Amino acid sequence: MRQIVYRGVEYGEGLRVVKAQKYERAERRHFTNGASAKAVFGAGVYLVSNPEIAAQYAICHAETNGEKAVVLSQQLHLQGLVCLDERYGENELRIDALRAAFSEEELEQRQNGMGYEEWLQWTGDKVRAYLIACGYRGIRYRISPELTYYICYEPDVQIEEIAILSVLDVSPFKS
Repeated sequence: MRQIVYRGVEYGEGLRVVKAQKYERAERRHFTNGASAKAVFGAGVYLVSNPEIAAQYAICHAETNGEKAVVLSQQLHLQGLVCLDERYGENELRIDALRAAFSEEELEQRQNGMGYEEWLQWTGDKVRAYLIACGYRGIRYRISPELTYYICYEPDVQIEEIAILSVLDVSPFKS
């Protein structure tokens, strides 16, 4: 089973991705406007079901490099994705992943020795390792009826038919 999903990037990267038919990098990134893509589920390609949300990410990416933004559409193979929703979400998954590998004492020691961003990165990496060990290739996380996030840990085999959906010129909005 496949589904059309979206990702927002800056223009130059979008052109390279479409030409190569694969992504250059995972999601963890900081933007000049203060926003960041935290990759709370570990390294992977993060996609969304809503092209308007992808456009918001694209604008953040474009502002970083001072160029146009691109929303890319692609086909995503849904097999092998763990499904999260309002009943079992990010926090429950993180707890299960950490408890599978560490005692409460170990977790408390690690958390006390890390800043917030470092803790998020570390726990995201542990969630990713846990899911891969359980045989999953990524995550399908339904946030609302209008928005589902998809995280691909094997993007080169999960994503195909990458194409430009829209190009956004953010230069008129610069001060």
